[in-house]
Amino acid sequence: MRRSEEIGRAEAHSGPDGADVAVDWLALRRAAGQVASRAYAPYSGLRVGAAGLCGDGQVVIGCNVENASFGLTLCAECGLVSTLVAGGHRHLVALSVLSGDGRPLTPCGRCRQVLMEHAGPEMLLDAGEGKAAQRLGDLLPGAFDSSELARAGAQKAVARRQTASTGTARSAGRKRSR
Repeated sequence: MRRSEEIGRAEAHSGPDGADVAVDWLALRRAAGQVASRAYAPYSGLRVGAAGLCGDGQVVIGCNVENASFGLTLCAECGLVSTLVAGGHRHLVALSVLSGDGRPLTPCGRCRQVLMEHAGPEMLLDAGEGKAAQRLGDLLPGAFDSSELARAGAQKAVARRQTASTGTARSAGRKRSR
């Protein structure tokens, strides 16, 4: 459940433990803009910076790193998630992603999925000055998550048991027919 309240230019949002964390969008935009200037984008020229607020109040950053083989390019959000995990943080509350010229950008589908793993559907995404932040869950409805893996694992376990019991019955039948 999203609880937000305007506090000047900041916004209060519930962190993973239920405590309110103040989201200072201007500070996040500033951090995203600074890191965008350090992006490695010699092929597209599109420098992207991301700044995220962790549930513990810390800010983590990331920038895009291109590669001549475009499929190996790292998005700013993926770099940010790597920094998040490497820094011992476990949950994002809010995220600002900006192009080098300061335009807000929406994460691509791959990045939305990566962010979902480390933020959840309630994470707020900066939509730009004067616009309401968006929930990640609204941008990625029906996201694939760990419950899908648990369900798939349970289905595989049932199939293995069925195969094992069928295989045992077949083995016994073969022995009798000899």
